[in-house]
Amino acid sequence: MENFIKFFKIIICPLLMIISVSYPHAQTLEQLKTNIENARVETGLTGLGIAIVDENGPVWVAGLGEADKTQKTPVTPDTLFRIGSISKMFVALSVLQLVEQGKLHLDDKLSDLAPEVYFDNQWEQTHPIRLVHLLEHTTGWDDVSFSVYANEDAAISLKDALAFRPQYRQSRWVPGTRFAYNNAGPAVAAYIVQKVTGQPFEDYVQTHFFNPLHMNSATFFESDLYKKNGATLYSIDGSARDYWNIIIRPAGSINASIADMAKYLQFLIARGEYNQQRLLSEQSVTRMETPTTTLGAVAGTKAGYGLNNYATGFEQAGIAFRGHDGDVWGGHCRLSYIIELKLGYVLCINQDNNIALDKIQNLLRAYLIKGFAKASPTEIELPEKFKQLAGYYIPINSRVEQFELVSELTGAMRITVGDNRLHRMPVLGGWQSPSDDYAINENILVSRHTGLPTIAIVNDPLAGEVVEVSDGPTLKRVSAFWLMGMLGLIVCTLVLGLSSLLFAPIWITRLLVGKLSRGATISIRLWPLITFLAPVITVCVIYLFGTMKTIGTISPVTLTIFICSSIYPLLAIYSLINVYKYRHEKINTLVYWHSAIFSIVHVCMAIMLAQYGMLMMRLWV
Repeated sequence: MENFIKFFKIIICPLLMIISVSYPHAQTLEQLKTNIENARVETGLTGLGIAIVDENGPVWVAGLGEADKTQKTPVTPDTLFRIGSISKMFVALSVLQLVEQGKLHLDDKLSDLAPEVYFDNQWEQTHPIRLVHLLEHTTGWDDVSFSVYANEDAAISLKDALAFRPQYRQSRWVPGTRFAYNNAGPAVAAYIVQKVTGQPFEDYVQTHFFNPLHMNSATFFESDLYKKNGATLYSIDGSARDYWNIIIRPAGSINASIADMAKYLQFLIARGEYNQQRLLSEQSVTRMETPTTTLGAVAGTKAGYGLNNYATGFEQAGIAFRGHDGDVWGGHCRLSYIIELKLGYVLCINQDNNIALDKIQNLLRAYLIKGFAKASPTEIELPEKFKQLAGYYIPINSRVEQFELVSELTGAMRITVGDNRLHRMPVLGGWQSPSDDYAINENILVSRHTGLPTIAIVNDPLAGEVVEVSDGPTLKRVSAFWLMGMLGLIVCTLVLGLSSLLFAPIWITRLLVGKLSRGATISIRLWPLITFLAPVITVCVIYLFGTMKTIGTISPVTLTIFICSSIYPLLAIYSLINVYKYRHEKINTLVYWHSAIFSIVHVCMAIMLAQYGMLMMRLWV
């Protein structure tokens, strides 16, 4: 499970990135081991557990680095790591077992299965939420609120956890049309398993998966074994993090050793069988890996999110890596496997170190597909409907509605067409080069970044014609004027604000020495600057003091955010009134117009933030 607070920290992280060494793709396991250890040391990663597995069992299982820096405890294959959202896979497996037994069907309605669970779907009569939507993340629900993340009641029941602040379970679009990752759907599905079987969900998983797979270390709780053998979790600066009790446990609470995760991975690679015991049919495993309910999946795309199982590509290999990621504070895990090669890996680390995580995962993926050559699909002439897509687009399937503005602007995409290809490129950058997507039939494009058929034009019931990238966003066309206007407004705010901050010490000094008169001259300068400080303080408070607890509860942090986001529009209006009030005063023309434009920009910003619900922000709700 991921924390959205870190979005603000991502702004700073690139400034802290070191220039790293690139390693040639390993051709032997010994080369891979050397490269991974070098990458760990180079990136300052505290410790990691790693396993490479094929259908017959582990090929390599190891621990590198330290599980605890203070005690100098080394990581071993028996060290327990937090696997985060990989826990969701056990929800899908449990549901599929019950489907095989005829006790559940993926098309069952949530309202029939668990009418006592609150949710709000205005399209329920025509497009009801079904069990499959919970597992494929196509309910349209917001992700769980910060207050749910902050509630760390280790003994709370799943039913009570779902009843705590349930307002996030509101469909924002027609269920079964767009994908938006959230932690609520799998937790509700786990509750249904619990209700159907009469067992606590954790007990069901223990009996039907952990025990048969001999995953003796695996647990949803901070067990005595975890306290003894669990890896200490660290932030990027090396400070230790506390254990996080997630109240919707099925969504991300499992702890397990790398040795045990290797057994689970072997079960997936062997298509539902372990130690000559079949726990799930091969057909059910295939269904788990297959997205079906987004509009793109219906149109024929192949990558994307199945039943808590995500298919992604790697470079231009044209082969799907299936599995799941898992993230909690200080603990990150990646599980991926390739059906065609019957190979996979598990990688767990005990530090918030995304540079190390990405680097080592890339080393693993490159090694697993060494020598693999898959024939590319036959390219055809780019269909006319794709040639008409040139323009600007924004994502319309944000994970968190409260930060939809951030999602739209950071995910804004420019599409161009040329050389019989479609080219996508983020407006704000981030890719080394544009995509070079090509058509394989009248409806589907293959992404050259991954080699997988992922792009389709679909008709969304609310947004009309959109472009769905099955392993990415659903994109809606917008005018260049609208998008550049939004970005320009933010840039103007920053430029004018920074210039005000830059010159503030000068005019304050002049005021103190008596070279600048009080009254209109100071007021004109002061109020736009004070207004600018409100959002600046908000961002700084989140970055410096934002934690799961301080953001999800009533605290000095959330109160500061609420106050600053509430007074910003008032300050903007007053600043503009103040400029108008002193329009006839003898003030330096440049100073006056700087303040006038700055005040107008503030008012426009306040209107934009109001439209996106980013004023009077009560993050503790």
